[in-house]
Amino acid sequence: MDKKTENSVYVTMMADTLKRKEKILSFLYEKTREQETLLKEEDLDQESFQRILDEKGEKIDELNQLDEGFDALFKMVEKEIVANRDNYAEEIKDMQKTITAVSELGIKIQALEHQNSGHLEIYLAKKRKQIRDFHVNNKTAANYYNNMSNTHKPAQSYFFNEKK
Repeated sequence: MDKKTENSVYVTMMADTLKRKEKILSFLYEKTREQETLLKEEDLDQESFQRILDEKGEKIDELNQLDEGFDALFKMVEKEIVANRDNYAEEIKDMQKTITAVSELGIKIQALEHQNSGHLEIYLAKKRKQIRDFHVNNKTAANYYNNMSNTHKPAQSYFFNEKK
């Protein structure tokens, strides 16, 4: 395989990598929307929320691998693309469109994640308050029962007359 054909294959692989990245980002956006829906519910389904986090984590790992692969391919063909820009004009144009779409998805995801972060903070604050209220109520009840059990001892009756 000659150098030009090899470089053409690498450029095609780069374009395919960008398209896969776009699909993964679309998936991440949908999962982030699902998280938003869960966070807006009165009672958070923690299992579903964790499942979504796990799925997103796997896809983010895959995304990082794609980025590394893209960077490696770009380093291999960068000089060829710059030197013969006209030969790759169509591929470059397609990649630019995909990069724009990927960037827009990234911005949407960031904005939605920021909103979800706020919703999660509100949810966690409510849960912390419930836990704090439970502990306060529990402590108050324990103190009450403790005080009540210590107030009346048969030998120390209120009506006991010691002068008999």
